[in-house]
Amino acid sequence: IDDDIYISHISRDLYSEREDKQKFDPRKIPAGLSEVEFSLQHSDFAREKNLYFKGMLSELFPETLSPLSRSILNELPDILNPIFVHAGFKTYSPSVKLIAGKLYTNLSNLQLAFNTMETNDDFLKMNFAPSLYMKNPKNKFKNLNLDLLDIKIDEIETYSRELRDSIQSVSFENLYNGTLSEHLALFAMLGQMIFFRLSSIFIKILKRVKNVQRAAELIYKTRNSNLFEKLSGRSIPKYLDAFAPYAEFPPGLGYGKKSIEELTAGMGFLKKAFHGENLSQSIKAAHRFLDKRDELIMTAIDYFKAVDKVLRIAGNELVDKRQIAKPEQLYWLELNEIKNIKKGDYYGNIPFSLYFKRVQHERYKAQFCPNLIYEKDINRIPDIFNGLISKYNNNIEISCRTLNPVKEKTFVYNGEDIPDSGGLAVFSRISIVDIPKLKDTGWIICDYAPLFSLLFEYACITDKSLYTGLNGSEVFLRGKKVTLSGDRLIIGKSD
Repeated sequence: IDDDIYISHISRDLYSEREDKQKFDPRKIPAGLSEVEFSLQHSDFAREKNLYFKGMLSELFPETLSPLSRSILNELPDILNPIFVHAGFKTYSPSVKLIAGKLYTNLSNLQLAFNTMETNDDFLKMNFAPSLYMKNPKNKFKNLNLDLLDIKIDEIETYSRELRDSIQSVSFENLYNGTLSEHLALFAMLGQMIFFRLSSIFIKILKRVKNVQRAAELIYKTRNSNLFEKLSGRSIPKYLDAFAPYAEFPPGLGYGKKSIEELTAGMGFLKKAFHGENLSQSIKAAHRFLDKRDELIMTAIDYFKAVDKVLRIAGNELVDKRQIAKPEQLYWLELNEIKNIKKGDYYGNIPFSLYFKRVQHERYKAQFCPNLIYEKDINRIPDIFNGLISKYNNNIEISCRTLNPVKEKTFVYNGEDIPDSGGLAVFSRISIVDIPKLKDTGWIICDYAPLFSLLFEYACITDKSLYTGLNGSEVFLRGKKVTLSGDRLIIGKSD
């Protein structure tokens, strides 16, 4: 096997390269995955009507996961369901799934949970399916009945400490003896607890101020600190994935915190008097759970670094035994394969396995997958892709969920995700490390930015215009004339 099939350094993985600003274009691929390959993406016993979305945790995970990461997640299809099962909720399976190596979450499952908590799914759609939400946008949301989930504050504190303490005990044996799965399930449960709490608080604030942007500004612009300040100067992985390179987190934003009084100056005396104390308490509660969100992300980063260290040691051991040529080759294998190789119980051909995984990964990376897909339509992804190409080749208008919308601004998008000269930034997803690089950018178009995402928080506190709700924006807007007008994005052919 030609040694060129192996990565010589992790940074050679395409999604981590910043030198090539022209993003890979899946429209230039002669053919996508085969029918057989797509048939393998279906989940056993899954409902055909399961609707999956791709935007959850897009700042922490790459578009296409490494073979090692995929093998771990494939063992945890219902990782999001224990919190619901414990409360006696009905659930749909799988709660998460991989399609062509891309992480999807079961929106139908979350919709069912929201309905069980005596509310509708409008808030969910606004966060995770903005293209659906904008078909019938609403600014009023019925709040969740969190009593049904019985989320206790002291449980959140306990789980946070448990996960932080678990970092010290990470070992290779714990990666495959069930300990890693338990910790990942705990990360997922704690993240859900924080999300549901923040959702409830946001809806309460929104009921008082009647405006999504004002509610967001009251929460984010009044914080004493944020994750951008906490991570400043730290070396962290660009994504929580085996292939991700490390980078130094840029310096803090240095933004000026505002008071609640400043942000409510336009509400009028009587309205402020009526809502004042309750509003202040809700904002403090939001800050508390945002701090918990930040703490959880920092713990996840440190946990990943501990796992990565263990894997690097294992990779060097296999190199010393002449079982692989380079430590990085370990990341192309599945976790069980690594375990069996270390134990001497692997009876396959290691060079062939590495070659096959490399080819499969490159094919997965090249395959465009939509942000929303039904289980029954997975085999139709190539047709959906062709339909999107035809759609974006015409002059169209798209209603977007916006933050700081502009009256009118026109650009020609040339394919750069974050241009050096500022102006317009376009991307489907962005890593947590790259968000501060948007400092010279005034306008952002992206596929997803949920209310409690770091990208949304960054755009809010820096007053940047944010347009979300597209499908493959960095692919289909390339070479197009793009006009931002209110909450609309108008796409036409460049002159």
